Amino acid sequence: YGFNPGDFSPGKKNDDVFRVLFVGNIGIQKGVHYLLDAWERLALPDAELIFIGKVEEGMQPLMQKHARRITLKGHVRHEELKHEYAQASVFILPSLQEGSALVTYEAMACGLPLIVSENTGSVARDGKDGYVIPIRDVNAIAEKLQWMYDHRDEAAKMGAVAAEYIQEFTWDRYAESVIAVY
Repeated sequence: YGFNPGDFSPGKKNDDVFRVLFVGNIGIQKGVHYLLDAWERLALPDAELIFIGKVEEGMQPLMQKHARRITLKGHVRHEELKHEYAQASVFILPSLQEGSALVTYEAMACGLPLIVSENTGSVARDGKDGYVIPIRDVNAIAEKLQWMYDHRDEAAKMGAVAAEYIQEFTWDRYAESVIAVY
């Protein structure tokens, strides 16, 4: 897959808040319940966990239970996502199952380090663009979030590396590779 570099590129963060961003359908398949457990366990000061997307009906009670520690933004128009990425410190997607989540390409293009599960189909390189963690692993989520929180400058460097690397995965390059196969 790919992303459109005209729509997604690094932006300027307006504050020093450690902000973790999740974008996608908010449900069990995305590993949200593991993320919420890790977030509660950490209780990081001056930190926010932002969810953008539709909350699946079965997840409503769990999201309400954690409402005091998270922010639910609901649906954000695709062309406005760049601004949300710009205000984040790290992008997280602990999915149990994905094809190749386009939001990971967009987050990388916006200069965010990632924490993604091994099942997101992400092109992120473990230890370079962020971290690739096992599925269903609350401890790994918590550990990597804590690392990002404690090492913000190094995390930002990972995001810069991700933004450079992801340029190999534009929609134009994807189309060229598909055409080459045919």
